[in-house]
Amino acid sequence: MNARRYRYNMLLSLLLLVGFIFTSWISIEHAKQSLYKGVSDDALPLTSHLIDLDIQKRLQAPIIVSQQMANNVFIKRWLTSSQQDPTLVFTYLEDTRALHHAKTSFLVDDKSLTYYHFDGNTQQLDIRAKQNDWYRESLHSDADYALNVDIDPRDNNEAIVYVNHKIKQNNDVIGVVGVGILLADLHNLIEQYEASYARKLYFIDHKGRLLFFNDQTLSGTNIHDRFPTQATALLNQSEYQFRLETDDHAEFVHSRYLDSIGWYLIVEQTIDKSSGISDILTTNLWVGSLVTLLILAVAQLTFNHYQKRLEKMAKYDKLTDTFNRQAFEPQLQHHLAKARTQSTPVVMLMMDIDHFKQVNDQHGHVVGDRVLQCFSNVCKRQIENKGLLCRWGGEEFMVLLPKATLEQGIAIAEKIHVALEQAECEVKVTVSIGVAQYHIDESEDGFIKRADAALYRAKQGRNQTKFAA
Repeated sequence: MNARRYRYNMLLSLLLLVGFIFTSWISIEHAKQSLYKGVSDDALPLTSHLIDLDIQKRLQAPIIVSQQMANNVFIKRWLTSSQQDPTLVFTYLEDTRALHHAKTSFLVDDKSLTYYHFDGNTQQLDIRAKQNDWYRESLHSDADYALNVDIDPRDNNEAIVYVNHKIKQNNDVIGVVGVGILLADLHNLIEQYEASYARKLYFIDHKGRLLFFNDQTLSGTNIHDRFPTQATALLNQSEYQFRLETDDHAEFVHSRYLDSIGWYLIVEQTIDKSSGISDILTTNLWVGSLVTLLILAVAQLTFNHYQKRLEKMAKYDKLTDTFNRQAFEPQLQHHLAKARTQSTPVVMLMMDIDHFKQVNDQHGHVVGDRVLQCFSNVCKRQIENKGLLCRWGGEEFMVLLPKATLEQGIAIAEKIHVALEQAECEVKVTVSIGVAQYHIDESEDGFIKRADAALYRAKQGRNQTKFAA
């Protein structure tokens, strides 16, 4: 017997160790693919989505300010007036800039090509000059506004993000107006994102030019230089992702076009390919040996423990810790058979929580579950050891009271009403109750139907008890 058990244990140990090695190898490959899929399909898209929402909140403010300026009646009248007083425009630009905490504000009269700066300076624009490309792009943009990054001597040579909004009168462009915010603010924002998400982030415009980045190796580069094969597809799709692999690394790239600002957000994540498979297998072998010994040592104890748990799971509702329907029905049959042979009374309470669907709809199923737990605890305290409580289905419960009369059943039902009204459930609820006493000559189904019919009458008025004749 001992030799047979020894061979059995050795065989079991060998099978477990081989299984650990094989499954470890499969798990490594599966985990790697799952990681890749999670990064490309979930992590990077979610990151870009969250950043998109945050960027919209942060950059929408200057966009909205520029939009309001472009639709301002005073500005339109001033541009179309034959007698223009520049001091009025300077005052408006300065007040707007100060009110919205912008770095700069400006206005361009398209007719005279005069640039008005909030500080009171003006300048004639040469639209052929490269430094004024922003103005031409703003005029020819399909959108009402365009964003550009520039270092303008009119703004102390500071790098600024400008929101250039067209001013239209009868569908004709009569000027461009806007505000600017410091580029350093967006650099700080990118730093926060990269620290929070542990990924490389940067923005590009519709031409693939890199606008904002913290990685200095990206300075002066274009997306076509960085990803020559994928750049065209990236710029032609609102959302695009791809993966580049070398022997040592896997680089994941996800792009999203941000409609609100007209730029592409690029999110990158690099994963090192670990070559320590042998170390992992060795570790798993040691772990497998230890687990094997533990399995052989505690198998019997574990079996007994789980046997009890399985028995409880088979009998009780997990949420409310009351009898489930499968376990309750044999109890019901037993007590009805006993009532028939001994001529003892049996009473059934059929209960339904009023408007429980509204609790789930208005507060969610988590709160609904806690309300069910609260209700079952109220019932248990009132029933004590006088009967059996069962969750019959959903928000419907059943109480079986052996050796109880109809009057006693009604009294317990009223106690449940009172206790439920005083209970500190997360959401206040009431209950409708139908009470029926078992007739010796009726079937189990007939008994249940009478209690259910009484419940139906109780639910016509809600929060009351009705009994079956």
